[in-house]
Amino acid sequence: MRTFGKYRLVEPVASGGMAEVWRAEAPGAEGFVKEVALKLIRGDHDARGDFVRMFVQEARLASRLSHANIVQVFDFDQVDGRYYIAMELVRGRTLREVVDRCREQGARLGLARAVHVCAEVARALAYAHRLEEGGAPAGLVHRDVSPQNVLVSFEGEVKLTDFGIARALGASEVTAPGTVKGKLAYMAPEQARGEPVDGRADVFALGVVLWELCAGRRLFARDTDAATLAALLSPEPLSPPSAWNEAVPPRLDEVALAALERDPARRTASADAFAEALAGLRLELAEGHEDLDLRALMRRLWPEGITPAARAPAAPTLVREAAGTAVRAAPPAQVALEDLSTRTALPPAPRRRLGVLLTAAALAVAAVGGAAVWRGARGATAHATATEAVTANATASPSATPMSTATATPTPTATATAMPTATPTATPTATPTATPTATPTAGRPEAPPPAPPRPKVARATPAVLEVHVSPWAMLSVDGGPAEEVVVRRDLKLLPGQHTLRVERPGAGTAELELSLGAGERRRWAPRLKR
Repeated sequence: MRTFGKYRLVEPVASGGMAEVWRAEAPGAEGFVKEVALKLIRGDHDARGDFVRMFVQEARLASRLSHANIVQVFDFDQVDGRYYIAMELVRGRTLREVVDRCREQGARLGLARAVHVCAEVARALAYAHRLEEGGAPAGLVHRDVSPQNVLVSFEGEVKLTDFGIARALGASEVTAPGTVKGKLAYMAPEQARGEPVDGRADVFALGVVLWELCAGRRLFARDTDAATLAALLSPEPLSPPSAWNEAVPPRLDEVALAALERDPARRTASADAFAEALAGLRLELAEGHEDLDLRALMRRLWPEGITPAARAPAAPTLVREAAGTAVRAAPPAQVALEDLSTRTALPPAPRRRLGVLLTAAALAVAAVGGAAVWRGARGATAHATATEAVTANATASPSATPMSTATATPTPTATATAMPTATPTATPTATPTATPTATPTAGRPEAPPPAPPRPKVARATPAVLEVHVSPWAMLSVDGGPAEEVVVRRDLKLLPGQHTLRVERPGAGTAELELSLGAGERRRWAPRLKR
């Protein structure tokens, strides 16, 4: 086993263009061992003064942060002139991977859990934004909030990572003037234009994450960076999440759109205010403890992640991810984009069993030119993913790429009990924002024209079927993919004939065939063995 100063290097976790991350051990007296993630500058970059300054800045910023929702930094030093950062090692997955896994397995993150995750991240940001230095606000801004930088542990903890490009307001820049860094599809407009930013830029980025989790699709991401930037800077109003997911209540629409105001002066004023609004919604949306139980969800999505056998995986699989997007600030009409040759999207890998992911605090070696995700997968092969994509293939249309958190319009089968209620109001169809075309950089192909707006179609008033199970079951509607139901699910269904099937391994199955009228509400409680 290799040693690096006082640390034993156990196995590689991530490797980027300018740094590498190892799972390491810090031994002490009487057999004491502390497991950490060790982030090292690659040897060929030790002499680069600008990069070393960036690395040192990351360590100094992160070392001042101590919060339950932020990955902790333990140590910073150098060995033989090579700098390193020792950080908390989180056993879990990125939010990006959780969303992908839900989609692969037909599971639901659900609105309550989506709001819970964003509320926890908002708490982390609020803490960082309040940080003081010398008795005065430090003005710390993360500047790269995205699903790739939100970790969900197998214990259900939510942690924000990668303060690698965070900067205290007024601190000297380590990048060229007019250059901005971060993931373009989650970037606040003022940040994309290269203007000064404050904590409201992080609120906007988290607002994008919230919108996408609720709507089940990308908000600004398009086929090209130019088209993405054009959508981001467009003056057209944004569609609410409920335009794509009828389960989203009006109050959640309001909270999401307030965080997404393109004008910082009109945006949600602080991460504290955002966290408070989300905390209230979290309780309103949760119909029971199960709806907020991230630990249970993570262990259903990755059962192998908690088995003893999975803790000794075969040779790790490395997945390279581009660090992010670099954009030269320019007027909206004349956007010049740097060529991102490292970001290539490939089709999603086939479903396979994965071992424990040791998600390092430096998981996104984003501050250092690249990121890699370690997977302990038996017999798995490496596959590339685009950092910009919260789905495998982003397209030019806002409706192009579904995300697993959307509540699909399910369709339902013994006897349903009619329940007299007021006729629910159909959610109006919102027209998605048209994407203006930015002037392409010379020598690059012009971005494809934006997709035409969706026509407004009158919707029939949906019926509602309450499905009650104890404690959980898999529900299939009209022969569609099975989704997990915990305690209760309210299904919004189009009027007409529907067939439902509920099953749980070892408990049997139940089916229901029924006809629903517009605005009708019924209840079905199939009996399965506990």
